[in-house]
Amino acid sequence: MAKGEAASQPTNYEMVEAPTAYTLPHGGYDLVTRIYENGGLFLRANVGFEDFFMFGFSANATNVIGQGTIQVQTPRLALKFKLLDQKSSAVALAVGWDDRGYGSLVDGRFYPGTQKGFYTAVSHEFSDVGYLQLHAGVNVVKFDSFDSSQDLGAFLGTSFAVAQPLMFNFELDKVISTGWQFNANILFNIDNPLRVGFDFRDINNGDLFSRIVRIQYLGYF
Repeated sequence: MAKGEAASQPTNYEMVEAPTAYTLPHGGYDLVTRIYENGGLFLRANVGFEDFFMFGFSANATNVIGQGTIQVQTPRLALKFKLLDQKSSAVALAVGWDDRGYGSLVDGRFYPGTQKGFYTAVSHEFSDVGYLQLHAGVNVVKFDSFDSSQDLGAFLGTSFAVAQPLMFNFELDKVISTGWQFNANILFNIDNPLRVGFDFRDINNGDLFSRIVRIQYLGYF
């Protein structure tokens, strides 16, 4: 895909905290910054290859803004393979490994932004009703000392746009584990490469509800 060329298939690889079955296009890359509670800073970089594979890295630190000792976690890795897409199938299907989370790391799990671990996701876009997508999937956070109440989860949600520069995502995450979440976000496409938005996490839980600033830059090699 040439620089500036429009994508011929969906490239929104996640909703809020949960993945979709889509990947970045070949030669596409993005940089995502999330500023979360307690002065936390979460940085991610992703690269797309051949329209069916993407990989990425992350860096995460707490107390970057404000008071307290800055705690930096080891960089983490993500891999994603799209096995089916809607060019040749009724749905898009992907499997992946995403060890990137944000917040504090305790017993191999990030909190509050727990990593997805191994997952499979399925997505479908309804092209005849404008920009509307449905997504669902399951994930296992970690296999070592596996605890089904915390490490086995499911997610589902939708992505849609009321206008080209304005996109919404709604999701239910960690559905079959303890501490399920209702999350949402709104993304503004300020310029073609730049998106700014707000994530709303744990809307269903007043004690944990938080607002996160998201900044995304999307480009092509």
